[in-house]
Amino acid sequence: MLNVKNHLIILQIVFMEVDKFLEEKRRYITESLIGLRTLEELDDYTLDVGIKKTYLCITVESEQTYETLAKIVEIFIKAYGGTVIIYPKGERVCLELITPKRGL
Repeated sequence: MLNVKNHLIILQIVFMEVDKFLEEKRRYITESLIGLRTLEELDDYTLDVGIKKTYLCITVESEQTYETLAKIVEIFIKAYGGTVIIYPKGERVCLELITPKRGL
């Protein structure tokens, strides 16, 4: 029978593995899908990566921001064939990038 301390250790290991997986996915999306050069064009953004959805929110500084968003949408759809939802969030514009289910 596992005691509380052992349960906490197991949970900590699981959380560390999930964090590691999400960080690897974030790095992959940042480097290959969105592109480091594309992100360099953005001044103020947040990128939240989940298992199936990624959220990119950008402060609109100029018309160039919309061109960059369009480029990100195009790259994402070509790479994944996924769904993109674009919506305003206060002063920001957000993309919800939804990857389709794939077999493991």
